[in-house]
Formats: sequence, C-alpha cells, structure tokens
Amino acid sequence: MASEEILFKTLKNADGKPFQKYKGIQNNFVFDDFELIFDDIQNDRMGHTNIRIRVPMKKAGFPADMYDTKLREIALRDLIARRFRESARTHARSPIPKTSGGEVFIPRPGQEILERGSIRITQYYVEARFTADLPADGNKVSAAAMNLLIERIKTIISESLYYSAYKQSKVYNHLQTYENAEYIRSQLKEKGLVAFIADGSILPRREDDMAPMVDAVPFESDQRFRVTFEVPYGDSIQGMGIPKGFTVISGPSRSGKSTLLDSILSGVYAHIPGDGREYVVTSPDAAYVIAEPNRPADSVDISMFVENSAEFEDTSAAKREFVSSPMSELLSISEAVEMGSELILMDEEYSNPCVLRRSFLGEESMVSVSELAGSMAANGISLMVVSGDESVIRAADNVLLVEGMKVKGIDVERKPLTAEYRRPIERSPVSKGMVFEKGHRDVNVVAQEIRTIEIGEFKVHVPVAALYDISQTSTVADAIAVMKDLMDGSRNMLETCNAAIAMLRETDDAKDSGTGMHHAQIRAIDVAAVVNRHPQMLAIQKR
Repeated sequence: MASEEILFKTLKNADGKPFQKYKGIQNNFVFDDFELIFDDIQNDRMGHTNIRIRVPMKKAGFPADMYDTKLREIALRDLIARRFRESARTHARSPIPKTSGGEVFIPRPGQEILERGSIRITQYYVEARFTADLPADGNKVSAAAMNLLIERIKTIISESLYYSAYKQSKVYNHLQTYENAEYIRSQLKEKGLVAFIADGSILPRREDDMAPMVDAVPFESDQRFRVTFEVPYGDSIQGMGIPKGFTVISGPSRSGKSTLLDSILSGVYAHIPGDGREYVVTSPDAAYVIAEPNRPADSVDISMFVENSAEFEDTSAAKREFVSSPMSELLSISEAVEMGSELILMDEEYSNPCVLRRSFLGEESMVSVSELAGSMAANGISLMVVSGDESVIRAADNVLLVEGMKVKGIDVERKPLTAEYRRPIERSPVSKGMVFEKGHRDVNVVAQEIRTIEIGEFKVHVPVAALYDISQTSTVADAIAVMKDLMDGSRNMLETCNAAIAMLRETDDAKDSGTGMHHAQIRAIDVAAVVNRHPQMLAIQKR
C-alpha cells in the first residue's frame, strides 16, 4: 500500500512522458476516507483502467440492518450501483477538457434488482468496481490525471458510497420492495401457484423498457383468482395468483394478452420501486418458448411430442444443423425441462399452430402441447399459453379472459386429455467440437447485445432468454468461457451451467478480486439456452 502523496508524486513525475508510465500507479493507495486500488492499467489511451474504491464501513455509515441478510445486501448493492452510475454520468461522462480521457464507467442497471458484481459490501467496507479512462495528451501522460483520480472520483464517492448522500426512506423502500417480492416468490409453491400479479401493477412498457407506459391502465384481477400475501413490510398485497397446471390467456386483439405474458416472464426477477411490476412474481425457472426456424439441435429428446419424423433419424436424440419452425419449439421445451423449468410460456403469435393444437390435417405422429398439458402438469410442468383457439382453450385447467388489463376467469367445457408426457432424456455437453478461438484470442466469448453472444466466430442469438441487462449477458458469456473446460461429458447440462456460475461467483467474491464489475445475477437455464443454439455444440445422452 502507498499514500495519496506517493500517488501525487508518481503522476507528477510521469507528466508529459509516454503513456506507459501510467503503469507506475498500479498499486493500492490509502486516502483519508477511502482506498484507491488499481487492478489493471490500460496500455494506451484507447483502453480502460480497472479500479476499485473501498470505503471503510465506519466512514460509509450504512446501518447494519441494511445489509445484515443476503436479500438486503443484494438490494443495497443494486441501489448503490444505480447511484454510482448516475453520479459517474453526471460528473465523468465526457473527457477532461484538452485531454482524451477522464470518463468513469459502471454498467447501466436495468429495471431489475439483481445481485451485481460492481458493488461489494461487507461489515468492514463498501467497494465499487469500475473503469476509468486515464487522461492523455496525445500519447503522453497528462497532468489532468489528478483531476480524474482525485476530484471526479471523490465527487462520485461522496454521492454514492456514503449513506449520508441517500434519503433513508428511499433506501428502505428499495430494500423492502425487494424483500417483499422475494417473500412472495418463496410462497408460490406452497400456495400452488406459478405466478402472481398484484392489483394495480402497470404492465405495458415504454419503448425502451426502462419505465412503465404513461397513462397505462392498471392491472385488475378477477375475484376467482385473487390471493393475498401478508408480506414482511407494509400492507398485505392482493392480486391474481395463477395456479399450477395448464392456463390459457385469451381475449380480443390488442387487449394486453402478450403484454401480460411478457410481464410474467420478467417476473423471474424483482423490479425497482416505480417500475410498475414490483409485485409481478414468477417461478424462477420459467421459460419462454417461440418458433426459431433454422436453429441447431444436438441429441435432444422430443419423442414425447413426435415419435417419427422425416426431419430426424431418431426423435429421442434429435440432431440437425438447421431445424424446422415447429420442431424448434419442441426442442426448446425439452431443453427447458432438462434445465429444471416447471413453467413453460408460449404465445400463439410467435408459435406454430400445429405445436399448440392438433390441426385438422396435421401430422398424426405429432402430439400438440395442449394435448399433453394435463400429463405435463402431472409431471410438475405447468403450461401458460396465449391463444384464442377453441381446442386449446377446451384443454385448459384455467382460462383467463383479458380485456384492457382487466382479467376474469371464464368457464368452458373441457375435453378429456389422454396423451402421456414423459420427461426428456438428460444430455451432457461436450465442448471438443466447439471452436472458441477468434483471431489472436484463444477463447473469444463476448456479449454483443442483450440477447446475442459471440462464441468463437459464431454469433448466437437467444430471443427467449430472460436477459434484461447487459451485465447479465456479459456474465453468461463469461460462464460459457468457464464451461469450455467443464463440458467433458461428465456432468449433465444443468450441473455444468451451475458449476460455471458458482466458479464465477467464487472469483468475484474473493476479497482482493478485481473481476466482477460487468457481472450480474443470471439463471443456468439462460446459459444453457445460448450453448444449445451454438451450431458446434455436442451432447451425449446417458441412457
């Protein structure tokens, strides 16, 4: 460790010298109120420097009851990350005048409250992990570096890492909203539910998905499905509880059916106060299935849906470089069940009719999901479908009619279901066929967009993944890079994904780790969704 004075002298001596002289500050520097840690110094003015700020908890001043449980710690880290980002955008968004550096960056949080690697909290300190672009005058060290490292960063610290900068009510509201939502999630199974939507929720979203739509109609449920949760904080919360089994969401065009289903998927994570979906809570393993023609498949068991197919030699181990649209949905259902999903979401707008119900002149060998829904429920897998098709509706356990964000249950004469569902055979991934290299990089796995990851030279798009934050996508990418050495056929897909996520978390949580800034909470099912869509992925079945 070194002092603030030494940092000042080092920068002063490096002023005007080649940019590489910045390497001299790769150290830990102790200031009066915080510690400044340089983990990785950029090589040139086009790069980024990884930095940590560690503020002793006695200085930070956050009350112990804000982080004394895991849930509160997660929510507080999420809130601090938001405030740090906001302050950095205000005070260090653009370069220092007359230099090419000075920006401070932390990933932008979305609407979800997530466990974020950019902030770490212990009983001893609060730590922020971020990048800063060191100022340069051409290709030389700039005297303006002290402006960035001292003035700009000090301001961001004062506005985000000290409790005195927050309104107490806002902090507790953030924490308690998260705890209430997670309490509801913990009670779903006990109440026989797969999802819950609180009355008064605002489900329609603004175009950028960062806020509820202005003047949107609040959600209102039917008395038949209304349940009440006595949450830890505040008044009890009432709303619609969707039971396990086969549920069909129906109603007129543009009545809000798809918006409701999208919100239910988003409910696998809690949302910030003011989002409108604070108490839209869903089973954490929910999977959204849509038609994805031309996606690949490797050894996926779909024989419970189709016994014989001209498309596959063996439907119990379906394998093909490009699959048809209907088969892509069956593949996605089986892959989700492999990963432990107990709730499958589907929308007829993005699905093939023959997958949802048996068509009049359809393939006799294909059994639709509505025909199998009863047996799937008996196997612990609930199905929720947006559909106006009579045969689908008559197969449902529950029918929800949506009109302008008002939902009511309706009674229909059910038809008997006799088809038998069987869980798919598990697969174990093998990475030896996957090329991770690109150019000079031995392992190239990079988040390109929210639901697009580049693996080697292939860009894999996963429209069904519950990824809402670029930090989540970056975490999935890093998990897949770790999986490269884990995919040896000894573990099934779920075990492999969970092992990779656990290894990332262990590294991020290490006391002196400089990693994790770009990481946020993810689900193993979303990691698998990416791997399953890579054209070189290999899998073996252990029968």
